[in-house]
Amino acid sequence: MRKSNKKQSPQSDEILRSKTRVLLGEPPSENATIGHLRKKSLLALSLLMAGSLAATACGSNEEGRATSDPAITGTASAATGTPSAAASKPVKLTFYNSLGYRQTTPMPALDKDPIRQMIQKDNNIELETILGGENWRDKLNVLISSNQIPDIIGFPDRASAVKYYDQGLLADLDDLMKNTPELAGAFDASRWEPMKYKGKTIGVPGVEPVGGVNGWWINNDWLKKLNLQVPATAEELLKVMKAFTFDDPDGNGKNDTYGFVGMLPKDGSLGVSSSGGGGNGFQQIFWMFGVQPNYIDVKDGKVFSHNTDPRMKEALTFIRAMLEAKVVDPDWVTIDDGLKRDQKMYQGKVGIMIEDWRRMEPADQKKMKDIGGSTPDWIQIAPPKGPHGDQILDTKAFQSSLWGISKEALKDTEKAKRAMALLQYFYTNKEAYKTLSYGLKGQTWNEIDGKPKLVDKSTYNEKEVEWRYNYAFVRKANDSVYFDFQKPELTNANQKLNNSFLRDNSIHPRVFDDANDTLAQDRIKYINSTMLAFITGKEPLDNFDSFVKTLQDKFKQNDALQNYTKQLQAEGVLK
Repeated sequence: MRKSNKKQSPQSDEILRSKTRVLLGEPPSENATIGHLRKKSLLALSLLMAGSLAATACGSNEEGRATSDPAITGTASAATGTPSAAASKPVKLTFYNSLGYRQTTPMPALDKDPIRQMIQKDNNIELETILGGENWRDKLNVLISSNQIPDIIGFPDRASAVKYYDQGLLADLDDLMKNTPELAGAFDASRWEPMKYKGKTIGVPGVEPVGGVNGWWINNDWLKKLNLQVPATAEELLKVMKAFTFDDPDGNGKNDTYGFVGMLPKDGSLGVSSSGGGGNGFQQIFWMFGVQPNYIDVKDGKVFSHNTDPRMKEALTFIRAMLEAKVVDPDWVTIDDGLKRDQKMYQGKVGIMIEDWRRMEPADQKKMKDIGGSTPDWIQIAPPKGPHGDQILDTKAFQSSLWGISKEALKDTEKAKRAMALLQYFYTNKEAYKTLSYGLKGQTWNEIDGKPKLVDKSTYNEKEVEWRYNYAFVRKANDSVYFDFQKPELTNANQKLNNSFLRDNSIHPRVFDDANDTLAQDRIKYINSTMLAFITGKEPLDNFDSFVKTLQDKFKQNDALQNYTKQLQAEGVLK
């Protein structure tokens, strides 16, 4: 084995220091109630609304009379459940979309957006869409504080929706849903159950999460080259990572490979992220020890945080050992989204990754060939078993995202009805579903033998129509057309493998910090920054007990747990 001479780049060091400084800095105030939100600066509001208008291009000269597009017009019937929609004048609805698939891609002007033309025509509405993006809470708070509350609001996580509901923003939907009878049948009961809060329906299911997407991948060519077996335990995993890093697995005579790659989301969380996602890579290392940073759980009828579980120290110690052994690609501190992580797989210089179930589909194989020069024999494996017998990949899918109707919209009876009818239209109109999920007929998909089929993306400029993904929130979890598997037998087998190692997830998505908890943001920043310090050696792991004590004494962790307990009791989840 070659001597370890791998060093973290100065750039990575600086980025890590910068992220740590941000984590330790003063947190923005997000605890104000709806009625007492701070007024943002006029400049911030002007920039927001200018951006929203640019994104939606809802000019006063349009008046809802969209021009027709031959690929779209006439493909969908009028919205069901709204007998008055066709006979009355157009109603303007504002639609706050924080669930879109390409939130950084602006919406086109109306005359270049045949999908919005279709929606407006079929529902006799004027639709203004505002994209939430990464800072969706801040944007929403600005709109609320300026009395420009959207009619329909998307929430990527249930906890945020509950918080805004308690603050008086969202309406109960039970009465409204009497006018949209088809909507109830659009989702399984398991999707509707999380929409209930304190006995009321507070939302309509949004994007359906898919379970078992990201799993353990290993370069089988490297295993064979070094005569290694698939790692089945944490100890074996570290051994293989070291060999992949220092034993020249690609045979090029250079010290340019790594055993593993992680990622660090923008909020600095090594585990469950406040934005609802997280850092795939380190997350799965933590699960080998049966814990997850920032995860709230119940054991023996009591609520507890994984942050203070003794197994957390073991997991942090293992990750620290990985970093000290220099088996982790040092770019992990700059990888803050899945696209950047994908590039590491395409480049072919990392031997073990947590990646998407579809990564051996032809399109990704081609990227591996084009970017890395070859297509390695990547195979998915079962999660290595941890020291306590835990063999967990991730959590089961929980219907967390949802659409809410604002109480402001409820003041206008017709507007509220149209808003609910629009949601029913999105999820029950079969022709509209195809356009929303698959894009532009004749360009991104075609009808073949009566069934939709996606068009090969290499035959058109994907960038020109990437905005269509902002409408793909209707996509069903089992929609094989949307996912467009070219190797369904392999991809489905990967998902089946992953699904067999998912743990229950009925507690964590339900809890949230109390609006009056002034320490909530400071607490999460302290947790994230300290865990980052533990794994990078900035903070000795001998100080873990001190970390736990600080959480309990200074940041009132036990008070937060009591709050979570009351929430779960109020929902009937906990007695």
